[in-house]
Amino acid sequence: MIVVSGMMRHVFAMSGIETFSSGLVSGLGIGLFFISPWIMINNAYGDRPFRLTLIDGGYATFGCAIIGAVLTLF
Repeated sequence: MIVVSGMMRHVFAMSGIETFSSGLVSGLGIGLFFISPWIMINNAYGDRPFRLTLIDGGYATFGCAIIGAVLTLF
C-alpha cells in the first residue's frame, strides 16, 4: 500500500489534485477503474466466485479512496 500511495501522490501532484473531496473522488476512481478490473481478471482466471471479486474490489476501491483523501490533507 505504501507503493500505491506513493504513485497516487505523484499522480495527484502532476494533476493538481489538492482538495479533500477531489482526492477522495480520484482515489475512488483509481480503485474502481484501475484496481478492481485487475482483481476481476485475476479471479476469473482462477475460476473464483464473482462474489469474491466484489468483496476484494470493494476493499481496493475504498482503500484507495481513503488513501486519496489522506494524501490531500497533508
